[in-house]
Amino acid sequence: MIRLRCGDDVRTAELRTAPQGVQVVVDGTPQAADVEAVAPGVFVLRAGGRRETFHCVREGSRIHLFWRGTVYALDEVAESERTAQRHAAQGLEAPMPGRVIAVKVEAGQAVSRGEEILVVEAMKMENAIRAPRDGVVKKVSVSVGDMVSPGMVLVELEE
Repeated sequence: MIRLRCGDDVRTAELRTAPQGVQVVVDGTPQAADVEAVAPGVFVLRAGGRRETFHCVREGSRIHLFWRGTVYALDEVAESERTAQRHAAQGLEAPMPGRVIAVKVEAGQAVSRGEEILVVEAMKMENAIRAPRDGVVKKVSVSVGDMVSPGMVLVELEE
Protein backbone atom coordinates (compact mmCIF):
# COMPACT_ATOMS: atom_id res chain seq x y z
CA MET A 1 0.00 0.00 0.00
CA ILE A 2 1.23 3.49 -0.81
CA ARG A 3 -0.03 7.03 -0.15
CA LEU A 4 0.47 9.40 -3.05
CA ARG A 5 0.06 13.16 -3.38
CA CYS A 6 -0.66 14.96 -6.63
CA GLY A 7 -1.01 18.64 -5.82
CA ASP A 8 -3.43 18.89 -2.85
CA ASP A 9 -5.03 15.50 -3.55
CA VAL A 10 -3.76 12.58 -1.40
CA ARG A 11 -4.85 8.99 -2.10
CA THR A 12 -4.01 5.53 -0.81
CA ALA A 13 -3.36 3.04 -3.59
CA GLU A 14 -2.76 -0.68 -3.60
CA LEU A 15 -2.17 -3.22 -6.33
CA ARG A 16 -3.59 -6.73 -5.86
CA THR A 17 -3.00 -9.81 -7.96
CA ALA A 18 -6.07 -10.75 -10.01
CA PRO A 19 -6.71 -13.50 -12.60
CA GLN A 20 -6.39 -11.00 -15.49
CA GLY A 21 -3.30 -9.21 -14.08
CA VAL A 22 -3.34 -6.63 -11.30
CA GLN A 23 -6.36 -4.98 -9.68
CA VAL A 24 -6.14 -1.35 -8.56
CA VAL A 25 -7.60 -0.43 -5.14
CA VAL A 26 -7.88 3.31 -4.35
CA ASP A 27 -8.77 4.49 -0.83
CA GLY A 28 -9.97 0.95 -0.03
CA THR A 29 -12.32 0.73 -3.02
CA PRO A 30 -11.47 -1.80 -5.76
CA GLN A 31 -11.65 -0.19 -9.18
CA ALA A 32 -13.45 -1.92 -12.04
CA ALA A 33 -10.25 -2.12 -14.05
CA ASP A 34 -7.24 -4.39 -14.45
CA VAL A 35 -3.68 -3.24 -15.08
CA GLU A 36 -1.05 -5.32 -16.86
CA ALA A 37 2.65 -4.50 -17.22
CA VAL A 38 3.57 -5.02 -20.88
CA ALA A 39 7.11 -3.57 -20.87
CA PRO A 40 9.31 -1.66 -18.38
CA GLY A 41 7.33 1.47 -17.50
CA VAL A 42 4.49 0.61 -19.93
CA PHE A 43 1.12 -0.64 -18.71
CA VAL A 44 -2.26 -1.48 -20.19
CA LEU A 45 -5.46 -0.58 -18.33
CA ARG A 46 -8.56 -2.62 -19.11
CA ALA A 47 -11.98 -1.46 -17.95
CA GLY A 48 -15.07 -3.00 -19.50
CA GLY A 49 -14.39 -3.08 -23.24
CA ARG A 50 -11.97 -0.16 -23.02
CA ARG A 51 -8.20 -0.63 -23.23
CA GLU A 52 -5.70 2.20 -22.62
CA THR A 53 -1.91 2.31 -22.48
CA PHE A 54 -0.08 4.49 -19.96
CA HIS A 55 3.51 5.03 -18.88
CA CYS A 56 4.69 5.09 -15.29
CA VAL A 57 8.25 5.49 -13.98
CA ARG A 58 9.48 5.79 -10.39
CA GLU A 59 12.30 8.18 -9.48
CA GLY A 60 13.02 7.93 -5.75
CA SER A 61 9.83 8.90 -3.90
CA ARG A 62 8.34 10.52 -7.03
CA ILE A 63 6.30 8.67 -9.64
CA HIS A 64 5.97 10.13 -13.12
CA LEU A 65 2.72 9.11 -14.83
CA PHE A 66 1.88 9.86 -18.47
CA TRP A 67 -1.78 9.15 -19.18
CA ARG A 68 -4.17 10.47 -21.83
CA GLY A 69 -1.66 13.06 -22.99
CA THR A 70 -1.01 14.54 -19.53
CA VAL A 71 2.03 14.16 -17.28
CA TYR A 72 1.41 13.79 -13.53
CA ALA A 73 4.02 13.96 -10.76
CA LEU A 74 2.93 11.84 -7.79
CA ASP A 75 4.89 12.12 -4.56
CA GLU A 76 4.90 9.32 -2.00
CA VAL A 77 3.69 10.50 1.41
CA ALA A 78 6.09 9.04 3.97
CA GLU A 79 4.76 7.80 7.33
CA SER A 80 6.97 10.33 9.16
CA GLU A 81 5.43 13.18 7.14
CA ARG A 82 1.90 12.03 8.02
CA THR A 83 2.82 11.81 11.70
CA ALA A 84 4.23 15.33 11.64
CA GLN A 85 1.01 16.63 10.11
CA ARG A 86 -1.05 14.94 12.84
CA HIS A 87 1.02 16.45 15.62
CA ALA A 88 0.96 19.92 14.10
CA ALA A 89 -2.81 19.82 13.79
CA GLN A 90 -3.17 18.55 17.41
CA GLY A 91 -5.38 15.79 16.04
CA LEU A 92 -5.14 12.12 15.27
CA GLU A 93 -6.18 11.25 11.73
CA ALA A 94 -7.49 8.06 10.17
CA PRO A 95 -4.56 6.34 8.43
CA MET A 96 -6.83 4.53 5.94
CA PRO A 97 -10.50 4.03 5.13
CA GLY A 98 -12.35 1.82 7.61
CA ARG A 99 -14.91 1.54 10.39
CA VAL A 100 -14.44 2.62 14.02
CA ILE A 101 -14.90 -0.48 16.19
CA ALA A 102 -13.81 0.91 19.59
CA VAL A 103 -13.49 4.33 21.22
CA LYS A 104 -11.55 4.11 24.47
CA VAL A 105 -11.42 7.77 25.55
CA GLU A 106 -13.73 10.74 26.09
CA ALA A 107 -13.29 14.52 26.12
CA GLY A 108 -11.40 15.72 29.18
CA GLN A 109 -9.60 12.43 29.75
CA ALA A 110 -5.81 12.48 30.25
CA VAL A 111 -3.85 10.12 28.00
CA SER A 112 -0.24 8.95 27.98
CA ARG A 113 2.01 8.55 24.98
CA GLY A 114 1.35 5.16 23.34
CA GLU A 115 -2.04 4.67 25.02
CA GLU A 116 -4.67 3.15 22.74
CA ILE A 117 -7.30 5.80 21.98
CA LEU A 118 -9.50 4.03 19.45
CA VAL A 119 -9.49 1.14 16.99
CA VAL A 120 -10.29 1.31 13.26
CA GLU A 121 -11.02 -1.87 11.32
CA ALA A 122 -9.75 -1.75 7.73
CA MET A 123 -9.51 -4.66 5.32
CA LYS A 124 -10.38 -7.13 8.12
CA MET A 125 -7.48 -5.88 10.27
CA GLU A 126 -7.74 -3.93 13.51
CA ASN A 127 -5.59 -0.78 13.61
CA ALA A 128 -5.03 0.78 17.03
CA ILE A 129 -4.75 4.57 17.00
CA ARG A 130 -2.45 5.54 19.87
CA ALA A 131 -1.63 8.82 21.59
CA PRO A 132 1.51 10.32 20.02
CA ARG A 133 2.30 12.15 23.29
CA ASP A 134 0.94 12.82 26.75
CA GLY A 135 -2.06 15.16 26.73
CA VAL A 136 -5.75 15.63 27.37
CA VAL A 137 -8.48 14.64 24.93
CA LYS A 138 -10.06 17.86 23.67
CA LYS A 139 -12.67 16.30 21.36
CA VAL A 140 -13.69 12.88 20.05
CA SER A 141 -15.14 13.30 16.55
CA VAL A 142 -16.23 9.71 15.89
CA SER A 143 -18.36 6.96 17.44
CA VAL A 144 -18.32 3.18 17.20
CA GLY A 145 -19.68 2.17 13.79
CA ASP A 146 -18.66 5.38 11.98
CA MET A 147 -16.95 5.01 8.59
CA VAL A 148 -13.74 7.04 8.29
CA SER A 149 -11.52 8.04 5.39
CA PRO A 150 -7.78 8.83 5.26
CA GLY A 151 -6.91 12.18 6.81
CA MET A 152 -10.20 12.50 8.71
CA VAL A 153 -9.56 13.87 12.24
CA LEU A 154 -10.76 11.31 14.79
CA VAL A 155 -9.59 12.77 18.10
CA GLU A 156 -8.11 16.14 19.06
CA LEU A 157 -5.56 16.45 21.87
CA GLU A 158 -4.53 19.38 24.05
CA GLU A 159 -1.15 19.60 25.74
